[in-house]
Amino acid sequence: MTASALEPGRRRVLFTLVFMGTGGIERSVCNVLAGLDRERFEPSLFFHHGPPPPDTRDRIPADVPISWGVGVEAYRRWELPRMLWKLFNEARKADIIVSGQEGRAALLARMAGAMLGKPVLGMVHFDWGAFHREQPRRQLWGLKVLYPGMDRIVACGYDSAKAFAELVNVERERLEVIPNFVDAARIRAEADAPLPPWAEAVFRKPVVIAVGRLEPQKSFDVLIRAHARMQAAGADTHLLILGVGSLQEELKALVKELGLESSVFMPGFADNPHALMKRATAFALSSRFEGLPMVLLEALALGCPIVSTDCPSGPAEALDGGRAGVLVPLGDDAAMADALGRLVKEPAWRDDLRARALVRAEELSSERALKAWESLLADV
Repeated sequence: MTASALEPGRRRVLFTLVFMGTGGIERSVCNVLAGLDRERFEPSLFFHHGPPPPDTRDRIPADVPISWGVGVEAYRRWELPRMLWKLFNEARKADIIVSGQEGRAALLARMAGAMLGKPVLGMVHFDWGAFHREQPRRQLWGLKVLYPGMDRIVACGYDSAKAFAELVNVERERLEVIPNFVDAARIRAEADAPLPPWAEAVFRKPVVIAVGRLEPQKSFDVLIRAHARMQAAGADTHLLILGVGSLQEELKALVKELGLESSVFMPGFADNPHALMKRATAFALSSRFEGLPMVLLEALALGCPIVSTDCPSGPAEALDGGRAGVLVPLGDDAAMADALGRLVKEPAWRDDLRARALVRAEELSSERALKAWESLLADV
């Protein structure tokens, strides 16, 4: 007897990811997994590469079964058939397949869905109008081939959906907007933890904090140059950048070149960034493009005063057009320095932005998004 026969009406939903990283995409998928009504849905999770690292395992709900195609070693194209075969066997048990990210995850999900005759949903996390210009041409070709055949496409924000629709020929009625969301209660509980010992010296001065992968998309070089301007203007602050990535050495070289070694801290990945974010004077996002950045939603939930680039897309949407945080022009380190410097110097303005951030966080609560997800999964 099958699981669906035992539990009529309970839909089995298989989410797929390439691997379990520490970025916003993985956090977004895990938030959906955690929030789905277990009386109506039975979620599971498949990784192309697994198992998930120990420091990320607690982000996956304990009742969600996990499977994977190959080990965590570096990607080798010749292993794609093995990944597909493992995914195929897991997808046979499911009613719906959800590609948790673009690219390879979408490719194998579509192939498994076609082989099994099962519906496939694709999640869109970026503003592809900006992102595709920095990717190999095959990525754009893949979007245009794979996504028109999806049963539904879920964009993380309205701006991202608009950009995707303009780039990829999909029927608008199959393109849904379900904004990213965060578990505010969990984030606030984590934020109450004490500072790690290494951070105590950092927080002896006002701290501007940023969190993200050390990759070109995040433009941390702009933030570092903004910090240099603040220092030159007399602001006695520290800059704390949490994350790892390919630009780590390049960014550290820039810090040294600008003579900022004593005021810029780049400790790498932090197990609990929320305890650090809560205590920061300001949160900065310097990205060149986004979707609806999870870290910005987390900063709102913590009441962080925020300064963000007005990049395509997501920050303006998350910050309610600049009412819940400060938006500055893309790539403008002078404008970012001015806004951050004002936040440091003006406690009343800082407190006002904290209050506005918390109000906006309530407006972007998880309840509405989860109802939309459950309605969509029930309807497909």
